[in-house]
Amino acid sequence: MVAELGADTVVPRGDDVADRFLEAVPGGVDGLANGAVLNEKVIAAIRPGGRMVSVRYYEDEPVKGVSYHSVRVSNYVRERAKLERLRELVEEGKLTLRVAGTCSAAQAAEAHRRLALGGTRGRLVLTFGD
Repeated sequence: MVAELGADTVVPRGDDVADRFLEAVPGGVDGLANGAVLNEKVIAAIRPGGRMVSVRYYEDEPVKGVSYHSVRVSNYVRERAKLERLRELVEEGKLTLRVAGTCSAAQAAEAHRRLALGGTRGRLVLTFGD
């Protein structure tokens, strides 16, 4: 999927993912968008003074001066114009939503366990009502 979206280099995940990043980019990357919750597994692939942005909260002592930033949905709950723009991009077909599955609100605990295991391709959607 990442290659289909235009990535020049695709690095498979795994415990040694940082080594594969460093093979592709000797000296390390300037920044890393961590959407796969790899956290400490990728830090060694970031050059000294670089940055990592994570879609889930991550905090640790800085290594090699790498700074960590988290993007949290709750930070944007009142950003109506930005959320409307995302909706527009979806409707225009410029942004694709990936749904890994749906389940009822009563199954929320199971959905959370599934997410915690990692490897989910897309989002799990909770449905409410009939």
